[in-house]
Amino acid sequence: MKKLIVAAGLATIFGFGITSGIAVTQAQTVSSGTSDDFDRYSALYRYTLPPGKTPDDIVGMDIASNDHVYAWYKDGTVSSGTSDDLDEYIKLYSYSLPIGKTPNDIVGMGIASNDYVYVWYKDGTVSSGTSDDLDKYIAPYNYTLPPGKTPNDIVGMGIASNDYVYAWYKDGTVSSGTSDDLDEYIKLYRYSLPIGTIANDIVGMGIASNDRVYVWFKNP
Repeated sequence: MKKLIVAAGLATIFGFGITSGIAVTQAQTVSSGTSDDFDRYSALYRYTLPPGKTPDDIVGMDIASNDHVYAWYKDGTVSSGTSDDLDEYIKLYSYSLPIGKTPNDIVGMGIASNDYVYVWYKDGTVSSGTSDDLDKYIAPYNYTLPPGKTPNDIVGMGIASNDYVYAWYKDGTVSSGTSDDLDEYIKLYRYSLPIGTIANDIVGMGIASNDRVYVWFKNP
């Protein structure tokens, strides 16, 4: 079975230099930056969810090749929109998981350059499919994490334009690799959050076509 294993040069996914200015944390906010500086490009601004949804309902997010933001929810629905309006383009519709999996098993999601959706689960497996059929293309197969990490340490995932998979962890570190080896390309390094937020506030992450990293937070 085909797996997402693509080697390419690092794009603009790394950020260097000083961090962005002080931002006031608000409820339901999103920032934009790099893999190691979450608000390098845009300080925190507000976002809205579909009616009846809260940030805690989100189980996974990422950004497709057309820069549409996708968000999957605990009740088995998904929407598509912009960084600040999560159902601007497509209202809620249903998605299916591999047999034996539930939304609560999801620890990360990502959308590759070919718009295949990848889903990582708590049991150490990953599948690939479409936004509404999460194993349409590839049934669950095993993945590995950096030494000392478990699936429950993941706070967000995303796939860059070069198809590098990025995984961010609760302890303030991030790695990059393939769908089945999360640190094959880049070992653990540190990331910084917007002032007033913590890793546990993260409800979703996504990487746009220009390799800017978007991070959605719940109420602080």
